[in-house]
Amino acid sequence: EISLSDPLSELGFTYLLTGWINEIEERPGILRLHAPIVGFEQEPITGEVRYEVSVSRTSNDVNIAGGGHLAYEPTESGLRQARLSERAYLKDPRIPLERSQFALSIDDSPNSNQKRIQLSVDDELKPGVIYELIYEAKNPVLAGAGMSAIRDLVSLIRHTGDHAGQLVGLGLHDIEHTVAYGFSQSGRLLRQYLYDGFNQDLEGRKVFDGVVPFIAGGGYGMFNNRFAMPTRTNGHHSNYLYPNDLFPFTYGDSTDPFSGLTDGILKRAKSTNTAPKIMHIQTTNEYWLRAGSLPHTNPEGTKDVMLPAGVRFYTIGGSQHGSGNGIPRPARSGQLPPNPSMWNPIGMSLVTRMYDWVAAEKEPPPSRYPLIENGSLVESHVEGSINQAAWKELSFINHPSEMYKPTLNYYGERWAKERIIDEHPTFSDKYYNTLVPAVDRNNNDLSHSTILPPTASVPLATYTSWNMRAPQTGGENSLARLSGGYVPYARDNDSALANRDQRDSIADLYDTFEDYLQQYETATDSLIQDGYLLPGFKSAYMGIARAMESMFD
Repeated sequence: EISLSDPLSELGFTYLLTGWINEIEERPGILRLHAPIVGFEQEPITGEVRYEVSVSRTSNDVNIAGGGHLAYEPTESGLRQARLSERAYLKDPRIPLERSQFALSIDDSPNSNQKRIQLSVDDELKPGVIYELIYEAKNPVLAGAGMSAIRDLVSLIRHTGDHAGQLVGLGLHDIEHTVAYGFSQSGRLLRQYLYDGFNQDLEGRKVFDGVVPFIAGGGYGMFNNRFAMPTRTNGHHSNYLYPNDLFPFTYGDSTDPFSGLTDGILKRAKSTNTAPKIMHIQTTNEYWLRAGSLPHTNPEGTKDVMLPAGVRFYTIGGSQHGSGNGIPRPARSGQLPPNPSMWNPIGMSLVTRMYDWVAAEKEPPPSRYPLIENGSLVESHVEGSINQAAWKELSFINHPSEMYKPTLNYYGERWAKERIIDEHPTFSDKYYNTLVPAVDRNNNDLSHSTILPPTASVPLATYTSWNMRAPQTGGENSLARLSGGYVPYARDNDSALANRDQRDSIADLYDTFEDYLQQYETATDSLIQDGYLLPGFKSAYMGIARAMESMFD
């Protein structure tokens, strides 16, 4: 019933969901990949693996791969000689723990060829501390089979051919066009899928006509390498040195300033005439935390790049990585309450524009994203201090001392051609330069350089693209993982003065609640008129506005 109430349910799409990750534990309702082990049982392939563990509260017996995830089995010597270090922050020196100070428990997981591995340490694991575990493992799985499975399954349904009998009973109509979209990890997978050439099937045909990576930032992932860890995501506080955010970042060609290599995500697909149309959709949170500027600038962060003809870029402002429901809620893992912006209706509306683009050659709305050229994309910090174009300081808010910037890392001689990690880097100073969107006088994102949900274009608060880690979770000087913030405006000027808040107050911006509601509805209608929002989503946005009436009391 919930699905049928969605505006997209009326448009006649057939949805296909596929499982592509091997390291997930089996449980009801989960789609998984069952990847084969690479190598032979008598002579297993081995190699050192690295797991980072960080907890938000004092605990022990922690899954090294993350909740519900599996890890690679240690060899006998790897278990004996496992190494564990700890450090408070990314750039702090690693402090090794004696082998007698930590324990690893290893258990089978039903219907899986990977293991559930729990870590315990003397005196328990401390909140926010980065624990780095390295050991020799065996039996890597063929993780890249997840992408070939997507390719082959979609190709089968689209082109049928000699294998049409496998589809009997599904009752499918002929599939004329295909569009792939994925959020976050799945969005990064789609970038890897294209870069690795999987949009050409085994008969040389195009698989997807359109591809929509959501909230992927500048990243790929450990999806197609030896001892892959598909769920690892590089962050500002932890997981920093994994091979996820790699050159090339752009869909067209660009040049790496460190290696001199010229490359682009669509290079292989263009050479085989299988390049799809692209909509890259992200929030302003990805700029602070996921290198979101690099897909549309050069790696040095000094020039905007020209988007290829078949690529659209949409930045949704005033929002964090995960879409909220629009209703503010208390702070938990961050120093600020999380950003409640509901942006998913805009994203899914754009997916329908992708269908119009590939099926009817109807041009989608123009790209909207911040640019260096017009000053809407800027450095986060200047000479060690926050850039006033990126954030105007508020005395009652802690702001970031830096942002996430990926580095070129050395993984050994075999990484570039074989994607085998022989060395685990501990540091790199080869930074790619990432930038952030400029903000207005109230620290909200700009309407001409981002698509603003009506809550952010007619605001009652500052919707930050970042948040700082809460002290109780440790690492409070680091950015909170994939989180934005919410800082409500003062009710009137007297309240603003009392709080030393130089932003506009609600009374400055709106005469009455009815005035606010009218401006809000106008902003919502503008999104619909400009093609960024389906009319069917209007009622959900208006419900959020009506719930804000108490802020005018």
